[in-house]
Amino acid sequence: MYGFDLVIKNGTIIDGTRFPRFRSDIGIRDGKIARIGHIADPGSARVVDAAGLIVAPGHIDTHTHYDAQIFWDPTCSNAGENGITTVVTGNCGFGFAPVHVRDRERAMLMMETTEQVPAIQMQTALPWSWETFPELVEAMRRTPKAVNLTMFLPLNAVMFYVMGEDAKHRRPTAAEVDTIKGLIHEAMDAGACGLSLSFMGHENNHVDVDGSPMPTDIMHPDDAVAMACALKDRQEGIIQVISQIGPVGDRRISEKLARETGRPILHNVFSVSEYTPDLHRQSMAWLDAMNEEEGVEMYAATVICRAWNETAFCKDPADKRAKLLDPEFRRRFNESYDPVMFEATAGGLADYTVIGMGEGSNDAMDYLGKTLGEIAAAEGKSEVDAFIDTALESDLRIELKTPGIAIDPAKVADLLSNGRVLAGASDGGAHTKNFSGGQWTTDLILWLVRDNDFLSLEEMHYRLSYQPARAMGIKNRGALLEGMAADILVYDLDELYFDQDRFDVVHDQPGGDWRRKARAGGYRHRGDSRRWRSRPRKSGSGRRPSCARRGAQDAGAAGRRAHVGRGRCIRLDRRRHLRTSRRRGEQRRYRGPHGTDA
Repeated sequence: MYGFDLVIKNGTIIDGTRFPRFRSDIGIRDGKIARIGHIADPGSARVVDAAGLIVAPGHIDTHTHYDAQIFWDPTCSNAGENGITTVVTGNCGFGFAPVHVRDRERAMLMMETTEQVPAIQMQTALPWSWETFPELVEAMRRTPKAVNLTMFLPLNAVMFYVMGEDAKHRRPTAAEVDTIKGLIHEAMDAGACGLSLSFMGHENNHVDVDGSPMPTDIMHPDDAVAMACALKDRQEGIIQVISQIGPVGDRRISEKLARETGRPILHNVFSVSEYTPDLHRQSMAWLDAMNEEEGVEMYAATVICRAWNETAFCKDPADKRAKLLDPEFRRRFNESYDPVMFEATAGGLADYTVIGMGEGSNDAMDYLGKTLGEIAAAEGKSEVDAFIDTALESDLRIELKTPGIAIDPAKVADLLSNGRVLAGASDGGAHTKNFSGGQWTTDLILWLVRDNDFLSLEEMHYRLSYQPARAMGIKNRGALLEGMAADILVYDLDELYFDQDRFDVVHDQPGGDWRRKARAGGYRHRGDSRRWRSRPRKSGSGRRPSCARRGAQDAGAAGRRAHVGRGRCIRLDRRRHLRTSRRRGEQRRYRGPHGTDA
């Protein structure tokens, strides 16, 4: 009767809307959910037996930098193997359109200095068949994909396109603002989900190729509003702005954009802190005040998973060695060091663990496995001196593992108690030489649900799918409801895993280049139901295999799929369907990047 293409039988359905789980069948036709309920006769459809398994909507990642990687990796690894079926690119104002042909090399070098995407990979594999944003959208549509994708229009790229290098040195003219607004309209007509920018002033690691700030980081706030009013004029689109990283930033630009454009704001980025335990509560109070007292529509992205950085000295060792040997540099480093300033992305030096002393090292000082704090205590020195001395002892070949971005699951759960806070983001595709974040969805399911019982699985899947879909205005994804896209995960909760020992180093990037990749995953089936990536049910005792074995299995499967898999063409849905809450709350301001009180 229904003519299903695929039927999932007997699964425990968690539909993403917070509705209590229930056992049922799902019938799928033409990539959409055609029926939820008992299906007695699947007919000629492929049947997946999900008895005893969770059936849930695919995860949505609102903050990624897969702008380049999508062209050579259809799964956007390690997003795909961790159940992420929709990614949002063009974040922070960085991207590859519009870009003049003459500026392509500059755009790639900029992406290397801002988001640490290796230029050699882009130079090898970016097809560059576009100049304008609409042409990039068409290139994306032609590209084989195993994930859905939507894009912000990156404001830095637009400003360089219109103003050239002047974008960093002067305010735009009225005519240039009009041209930029025209390009915003053009991008929205082509399917952009909104506009993105970074506004972090000079206290920022998003630097241009010459080490100077990017245009949007130091632009006049009035100019940002004037440009973003293109979205106000059309009454569509969301504005992604990174104006806070943990305890650092100037949130006034997010406030100003929200008030003066009337568009939804995706504010970046909240975190939890061990040095400032009430940081997340201060952030939540500010967010509530903006929505409830001022009546704007604002959401906050978070970085709240247990991912870490693995660091090493990889460039200009002679210059770095000279600095570390300089007593004056050591003195200034000790005097200025503040662990709070490290916390948003890496944590304080005392908690860095030595995981390598260089190939062939006999580790004469027995540093391996110890934290810099432990070394400092044992040798009667500061953690800064411990860092400098261990680096020199290894001839700058030391490898260090930072603590996890988030440490306390209770704080993370508390932050997620706020209905306007999104569950997280990966920064996927960026910082790949020292970081791997695509496993954040799996991590939160394990950390907050299975292992600690802070959240129900129903709540977590809402946070990972339907909530971000609604905040982003993606109407037809994020929940298992009849008529919606069949982006579906099937998994056994006991089989999900995240190995927190070390990242793997995998040589799977263009030109044989390498990246770090977390060992995580374990989903049985994932993605668009028409092109499911499946992992066979394991025979035997049913016990989970070792982390190393599971990581090898998933890595091998991902590598094979990258050559043969074809995913959905990008789906871009810009319609909004949220109502603004207007309850009252309390507001907190931050100190701005130029020393002004925010």
